[in-house]
Amino acid sequence: MPGKEYSRNGPCPCGSGKKYKHCCRKKGLEYVADDDGNVSKAIPISPEMGEIFREQREKFIAKFGREPGPNDPIFFDMPPAEHIEHRTVEAMKKVGIDPAIIYAYEQTGRLVTEENQHLISDVDLDEWNAAIEEYELRQTETKPEDLW
Repeated sequence: MPGKEYSRNGPCPCGSGKKYKHCCRKKGLEYVADDDGNVSKAIPISPEMGEIFREQREKFIAKFGREPGPNDPIFFDMPPAEHIEHRTVEAMKKVGIDPAIIYAYEQTGRLVTEENQHLISDVDLDEWNAAIEEYELRQTETKPEDLW
């Protein structure tokens, strides 16, 4: 990935207001900065994901006759994001996922679990928790007569 390691004493890129070293860096989230000061999250990928990216690159070249550029989507042959989100929500409902989790997914675009929450910035985790709380508050405000 182009760029250099983001300064540990700089403000955390997640927007928490804390220094990077006291926030996302402690969680193992790495950021890099390019020569223009643009900051990006560095995301390690598994060998399997690397192979998927290589296959997508080959498909792109076969379809368009050129190398993919920085603004080209990696998964150019996917259905629109709205369709994927809708299918995901329907599958979650079908298998009985807690409606609060489904609501938070729809509001934030992410799924937070005990296994992955340590990898999520404080700001994003706060957004997730606020969505859960909002759902639960709405449920307690619903009166039985409103359901009929």
